[in-house]
Amino acid sequence: MKKKTIISMVLFIIFFIFSIIILIKNNNQKINDSITSDIILFYGDGCPHCLIVEDYINDNNVLDKINITQKEVYYDELNAQALREKASLCNLDTNSIGVPFLWDSSNCYIGDQEIINFLKSKISQ
Repeated sequence: MKKKTIISMVLFIIFFIFSIIILIKNNNQKINDSITSDIILFYGDGCPHCLIVEDYINDNNVLDKINITQKEVYYDELNAQALREKASLCNLDTNSIGVPFLWDSSNCYIGDQEIINFLKSKISQ
């Protein structure tokens, strides 16, 4: 009888600790989401045009100069939904929107050259 009680208590404590860890992790994620920048770059893993933008960002240390949130959309449905929401704000067809796609809190930029030109203008300010 004592063994069953001890085992039950240990399992309860493990479950309780695990629940606390999950709650803390979810709360931190909400905090991180609220701190994101006004500029969001949507990209897809394996997208060649996205790679051109990524190379430009890396070669010119853009992230040291501009706070950009990057969201992958091919494998993350929440990010894909966020892309569709931003595209709809620009009155774009959300069924055929592609990447790379950049949102600057009021405007949409589509394609590697348009995004690179936007980034050039931001880092030269």
